[in-house]
Amino acid sequence: MKEKILKYIESNFPNLTSDLHLRFELGDPYKNGTEERINQVVTRVTTLFEEVFKPDDFIYLYIKDWNVTEDIMFGNNTPEYLYNLFSKQNIEEETFFDLDEDYDEVTGQTIEVKNEYKVRFVYSQLKSVPHQEILEAIGNYEQGREPSIGQSVYFISTDKDIIFRMYDDRGCDVFGLNKDTLMPLYHKFRKWILDYNRIEIDGAFEEGLYNYYETAKEKKKRIKENRLKVKKTKINLSQDNTCHITHDLAIPNEWAEECINEIGETGFNIAIVNKNSECTNIKVTKTEALALVDYQTELMSLYSKKYKGEYIGWSVKVAF
Repeated sequence: MKEKILKYIESNFPNLTSDLHLRFELGDPYKNGTEERINQVVTRVTTLFEEVFKPDDFIYLYIKDWNVTEDIMFGNNTPEYLYNLFSKQNIEEETFFDLDEDYDEVTGQTIEVKNEYKVRFVYSQLKSVPHQEILEAIGNYEQGREPSIGQSVYFISTDKDIIFRMYDDRGCDVFGLNKDTLMPLYHKFRKWILDYNRIEIDGAFEEGLYNYYETAKEKKKRIKENRLKVKKTKINLSQDNTCHITHDLAIPNEWAEECINEIGETGFNIAIVNKNSECTNIKVTKTEALALVDYQTELMSLYSKKYKGEYIGWSVKVAF
């Protein structure tokens, strides 16, 4: 089993990734530790997973385990929980090493460091895999809940050429080889796509903001203005800086409806402020760390450009 799936990964998904992928947002905008957050995480990730895989599908589980139980921040307090879920399954194992570099201050030389980790493999029909328990426990890990799964778990379908990985309560990735296979997921759950990666993902699927770019001059000007504005807020970006960030756009009336519809398919909320004979003024809001305002303003400036309008600017209000 392990030889077959390792050969498949090497040929199709080097390093368990692919240039063609979707990244979905799971926990935001809810605060860490809240019931609202974990409930949304479980609902979203289960919905996405069951859209990708069906009960009769045969899948491989590739489980990467660093055997870390004493992590300072997120110690895996239930390290055997995942394997107990597969107590009746055949589990194969292999040992691998990641190569890293460290600097020796005494000798002034760079030394190579080998970090050992285990990979465990399961092959089964999905109906025999407790995927809901696995996904919920992965979501629990950084939320300080039990049971938790600290191992990295990849669900792989060689028939569909898809890898599904939930990295934690923040999000999950779906990697694929065929655009047509992932396109229905891209369309159906477009609102859940992580806005931070939306421009890149739109580009891969040749929709949305595909082929819309800033010039180097426009980008430099936008980021400089953001820095000055963030400084004026006196909000400490080294602490919890979750804010309601609101962007003002003025879009020509002939393009306004289409613009509102497209932004409405993102993680932002929209409100129409007013409409005159020439343009529609809209406010676009998202609750997120102020430290991420650069990517938000990039999105808004590109939507304004696409729909022949003007990006006026942004304002902020502390959320918590």
